[in-house]
Order: sequence, then C-alpha cells, then structure tokens
Amino acid sequence: MNAEKLRGLGVSSGIVTGRVVVLQSANLPVVPVPVPPERIADEIERLESARRKSRAELQDLRDRTFQVLGETYAGIIDAQLLILDDPGLLRQTAQRIKVGRISAAWALKEVVGEYLRKFETIAEGAFRERGGDLQDVHLRLQRILRGDVQGGENLPEDQPLLIVAHTLGPSDTVMLTRKNLAGFATDVGGKTSHTAILAQALSVPAVVGLKDITQRVRTGDEIILDGETGTVTIRPGANDRMVAERSRLRLAERESAWVAVETTPASTLDGTAVSVLANIEFPQEVQKALAYGAEGIGLYRSEFLFLARSPDLPTEEDHYRTYVELADRMAPAPVTIRTLDLGGEKYFHEVLGPQESNPVLGLRAVRFCLQRQDIFRPQIRGLLRAAAEADIRIMIPLVTTTDEIRQVRALIMEEAGSLFAAGIPCREDVPVGIMVEVPAAAWSADILALESDFFSIGTNDLIQYALAVDRSNEAVDYLYQPLHPAVLRMLKFIIESADRAGIPVSLCGEMAGDEEMTPLLIGLGLRELSVQPRAIQPVRQAIRKLHTRDAEARALKALDLPTALEVQEFLLAT
Repeated sequence: MNAEKLRGLGVSSGIVTGRVVVLQSANLPVVPVPVPPERIADEIERLESARRKSRAELQDLRDRTFQVLGETYAGIIDAQLLILDDPGLLRQTAQRIKVGRISAAWALKEVVGEYLRKFETIAEGAFRERGGDLQDVHLRLQRILRGDVQGGENLPEDQPLLIVAHTLGPSDTVMLTRKNLAGFATDVGGKTSHTAILAQALSVPAVVGLKDITQRVRTGDEIILDGETGTVTIRPGANDRMVAERSRLRLAERESAWVAVETTPASTLDGTAVSVLANIEFPQEVQKALAYGAEGIGLYRSEFLFLARSPDLPTEEDHYRTYVELADRMAPAPVTIRTLDLGGEKYFHEVLGPQESNPVLGLRAVRFCLQRQDIFRPQIRGLLRAAAEADIRIMIPLVTTTDEIRQVRALIMEEAGSLFAAGIPCREDVPVGIMVEVPAAAWSADILALESDFFSIGTNDLIQYALAVDRSNEAVDYLYQPLHPAVLRMLKFIIESADRAGIPVSLCGEMAGDEEMTPLLIGLGLRELSVQPRAIQPVRQAIRKLHTRDAEARALKALDLPTALEVQEFLLAT
C-alpha cells in the first residue's frame, strides 16, 4: 500500500516516526436509544462504571502532571474530579434512565445540557467557571460509554506514542506531559492556539489543522510526523523512513548548535544591538530559555496559573510566589508578565463566564479584568510584591483606549498604597506597558505611548483584527497575511510612535520567531524581539548577517508594495 501524505500546520518543531494512538475522532452524535425495563439496572451500572473509569483516568493524569509540572498545573484536573464526584450528576442521569427508559449516553447528554444552560445564567461564583471542565468530563464519559480506546493516560510507557485526535481539551493537553509522548496531530487547530503554545512550551512535535486525520488512521498505524514542514505521512515506506531519519538528524544537529554559549545581545554587521528574549508559559521553562540564550522574558502568559486553579481562583500569594520563582530563575535579566488574557478563542476553558456569541470581540483580557476587579486586584498585588524583589514589568493585553491604561494604573496605585499601609514591601513604580494588538491601539499608538512605559506588539491578534480574518478558519486562512501592506504600515507607525515617545518597543507575536522576517523587522526599526526559546538562535543568526541601513532601505521599499505576495517575493529576492 502506498504512503499517504497529509499537509497541515507545523506548530512545534520535530520529526518523529512511530505508531498512532487515536484518542478520539470528531464528536460523534449521541442519539436516544430505548432501553427495555429489564435492562434499566444494567444501564445504570454501566453509567456508574464509566464514572469509575473516568475518575481513575483523571487521577492517573493528575499524578503524571504533578510529576512533570508540579502541583500548580496538576490542579487543572481537580475541577473535573470534583464534577465526577458530584452525586447530583449521577443521580439525575440515573433518574432519566429510569423514567425515560433511555440509554445512559442520551440521559447524560440531556442532564449535562441542563447544567451548562444553568452555568451560563449564573453571573457570579465558581460554578459558572466549570462549564469547560464539565464539557471535558462529558466527552470523556461518552467515550467510555461508547467503548472507545482510553484517553491515552494509561497507554504503555515503554514505547513512543504519537497521539492523533480531532482536537485536544484542557485535560488532554496536559496529557502531553507524558514522558514517552513522541508527538501529536489533530484535525483542527492553529499556530497560535492554546494547544500549539503549550506544545512549544513542552518541546513536543506537533502538526495541527490536518482536517480528517482521525478518519484516515487507526490505532497502531505507523506515521511520520514532521513538525517542521507540517506534514504527516501515513503508512510510510522504507524510502520515506530513510528521508525522515536524515531530516531528523539534520534538525537535531541544528538544534544542538542553537544552545547558546553566550548571552550578549546579537548585533548587525554595522553594530546595531538587538535583544532577543523568550516567550514562555511555565516558570520551569526558564532553564530552557537560558540554555538557548534568552536575554530575558519578553512575555510570560499568566493564564495557566488561572487554569491550574480552576474552579478556584489564584490568591495573591499564588501570584506572588509564581512571579518571584520565575524572576529568581531568570535574574538578573528582566521578566515581562502579561496580566490575565483569557477569553476569545485562545483557550478551551470556560473560565470567564457565560459563553458569548462573538468571544473574540467580547469581554476578555483588560476589559474583563477591569470589570472583575475581585480577580484582577490579587494579581496586581502579587505583581507589586514580586517587583520589589526582581526586575519585573507589567504588560496589559488588548488595550484600545487611554482610559484603560489610566484605570489599571489607578488600581496599581491603590493596591500599592494598601500594601505599604500594611507594611508589606512592594514597588509602586513598576513599569507598566501595553500589548498593541488591535488596530485602534496601533493607529493611536502615538497617544497611548504617552501613557505607557513600553510597547509589545502582539501580531497574532493584530493581523487577525486588521484583516478581519479568523485565523482558525480554514476557509479564509489564506487571507491571514503577516506581510499585508496594512500590517506593515501599522507596524511602522507603532515603532515610530514608541521611538518619538522615548519608550522601548518589542514584538512578541509569531512574526518575531520567523528568521525570514528578521531583516524586515529590523528594517522597520525593532531592536527587541521575543520568541519561543527554540527560535532564539536562528533569529540571532539572521540578525548577525544584516547591515542595518540595507535592512531599513529594503523595509521602506516593502512598505510601497501593494500586495503581501509582492512583499514576500521582494524580500526573498533581496
């Protein structure tokens, strides 16, 4: 049988050959199946058995996560264990089986649906935040009731695993911490999705957006997964394996060379210094960032601390300890911590509240924080306390107006005053900057710069909003063009506005980690880039090959070109 090659999106580097474990295909429909009276007791026992198996899977997953990432991230699983232990869920489902004489799967679907509708109407409280966890538990129970293969947590430890799934929920994603996981591939997903970001953080090779790989492979099939090219080869032949192994060895050799022997800023051929920092998810990643030569942390995403504590919220002490640990590991280099940015399509959890009809344009990031100050103030206090002990900067996401910056600064001053009054050390003049990631902020950057201590350009969202393109929608993903003239002109204006105001400006989006983009970004005036750790050395090498004036001249020419394709062709030709 000839090999079949699928093309998707490589979101985490690496090349691996191995056997597939299919976690789940696209969600299968659940239909009402009648159960005769004499089978009612058996059907209820089948439900209870599924609950016991689900609990055993989740407990094992929690134990594994604790071993790899510690208690903070193992706590992600606790919310789902609580749901499985809720006697009301089981009692109501069993009652529906009895009264309606229907299957456990259909009864469970109906009960969960009622729970979710109730969660959406609750304005406050931890129960509202359990919607995403309940969805995960529901899918797990339905899988077990169908008799599908287990979720992968109890698979053999003595052989590499290549996980294939339609998508990955919160608990599935944490499963990527398995020591023998060799890679994963999914039907759906994008380069900036929660799963992609976590895969990069854990150095797990991954390909997403393969459309229907779950329908094309079965557990036990051999595949070659190439996170570099975004391809998956199904049932490879001897030549396919040989080519893949050669590519893997070349990549391994290249990555070994990326481990830095010095951490001084890279400079262009004519002496322009450019700092390259790291984007990370976990404090544990600092060691990897330093090994690759990071000159600081340009973006620490604080969301995983919130997810780890769900359905509870992290306390001031949780924030303080996490940020101090991170800064201590990175000292004396600076650390930029982005305040809570859950919402939109970034993460699968329903942590923030009722589902919105258009969450990408809804209550998220700084908007949510200013409305839910009971959640935001403990984070501010933890940040101010940590900043008294280390070089920490605070970054506000999704800013669109000057008022938002002023409101955040007012909260900082209030909480600093409260800490001082209580005799708790803190730093009230901690640098406060913003992520420039919406067109409103981009085109008012000259105004926002007067209120900010620094800018960090988030191109992932900026491109999406500027071009009106859902970056996870395969039907229009060809329109997601980082080199679109509108994007380049916005970047230029943002950088010039920061320069005129005398504040630093960096870029932390996906563009920063693409070494082919480096000449353009330097030519536009950027002198600080923040990338995933494995991209640090390739970007540095690209910087060292440049003449600044040549890069600036090429950037000016690129700004005059009418299409993204012409910009790309021009940059490749020069």
